[in-house]
Amino acid sequence: MFDKVELAYVGIGLLVRVFLFFQTRIRSYFEDNGEFVTPLNSWKRVIEGIYLHKLNVSPFVGSIVHEMPLSLFFYSKLHAITQGHIEGLFIIADILTGLLTYKIARRILTQLSEEDLREKEAYKPDSKSLWLTKENVQKSALAVLLCTMINPLSIGTCIAKSSLVFHNLLLTMTFYFFITYQLIPFVVLLAVTSSISLYPVVLIVPALLQFSKTKTTSFSIMRALPVIILFVLAVAGILYLNFFLNHQSWSFLESTYSFIFHVPDYTPNVGIFWYFFTEMFDHFRSLFVWTFQMHVLLLYLFPFAIRLRKDPIFLFWLLCAIFCTFKSYPAYGDATFYFNYLPIWSFLFRYVRHTLIIICMILIAILMAPITWYLWIYTGSANANFYFAMTMVFNVAQTFLISDLLYAYVKRKFLLRNGVTVPEIDGAEGQLEFR
Repeated sequence: MFDKVELAYVGIGLLVRVFLFFQTRIRSYFEDNGEFVTPLNSWKRVIEGIYLHKLNVSPFVGSIVHEMPLSLFFYSKLHAITQGHIEGLFIIADILTGLLTYKIARRILTQLSEEDLREKEAYKPDSKSLWLTKENVQKSALAVLLCTMINPLSIGTCIAKSSLVFHNLLLTMTFYFFITYQLIPFVVLLAVTSSISLYPVVLIVPALLQFSKTKTTSFSIMRALPVIILFVLAVAGILYLNFFLNHQSWSFLESTYSFIFHVPDYTPNVGIFWYFFTEMFDHFRSLFVWTFQMHVLLLYLFPFAIRLRKDPIFLFWLLCAIFCTFKSYPAYGDATFYFNYLPIWSFLFRYVRHTLIIICMILIAILMAPITWYLWIYTGSANANFYFAMTMVFNVAQTFLISDLLYAYVKRKFLLRNGVTVPEIDGAEGQLEFR
């Protein structure tokens, strides 16, 4: 059951969303806003796909629909049940995501505090001030709930009727089954989320670390093998289901996975792909497409997995933050997913080096993006460089945020085991290096 504070936070989030959905001009603005809606998550494109399917025309002929057949089947059922008035389901899904995120936050913080108690014998006595307490757990968890309910980017994504609302709910459920060690539901949901947006496939690596743990070793190949087999079977099953729902045709692959990977649509968004490939010479395009995609999918995966092999939960969140930032068609709804978990890591904020810079950059980017868009598209007094500059500021800020939190996480671990007092070397204060 929820206490009064939790109910108050949920009530505020619910009232704000309901109120804004009744504001037609505000809703229309968000539905047409490139920062919240992309070709991959536009509800207008989903509706187009539903009607094409009713007319027995393949939704994947042309370049309008990029949802998977399974997603279209699910959305068509929701559309039929609600008779087109689906706004309430977006609100319900967004509120459920927030509540589940709150539950995940409490569980993670509890696990981290229990880990500090178990490992206290290995920690230096003067590092006790860094340990998590029950008070930290409660305050940080409530901060997560408040963040999910009043986060403007989350509210905007809901009002825009972006299908990211449902995608984020699925990814949040995946995270929940991950931290609760429920292998079968986790594997199935990871296969579903990966089939929708491709990038979550990298989360199989922290899953191998999480589900292959034993009492004596942190990683066991023999226990990891069943996880891989189950995931491959789940992915194959989801692909066949999509094939079956698409009248036993693989035509959807070109409009979904190929579309995500090869980035043929240059509709402006908050990512870096659209502008870069607009300026790219065609004979270099394939090289840079593969470079950009491998940067997201592989560059950080194994180094971070090796460094954080004993911390799969943080690794899971970190990989989510990376692909939400650098995916080919990002929106504010992607950033919202990992932003909402930031209060969990509030005990790391003391070690973050660029707090003011990150906050200012994110605020400036969010406030200036619609202004530069208006100057570019409507008044003609600016050009694409102005708008892209704001997307670059937003992405650089996210990069600083991710790298700083990784640094802070590693630094705290170091200080717990080595003490917070910096030793003197040859009469001078030593300098700590984190490798």
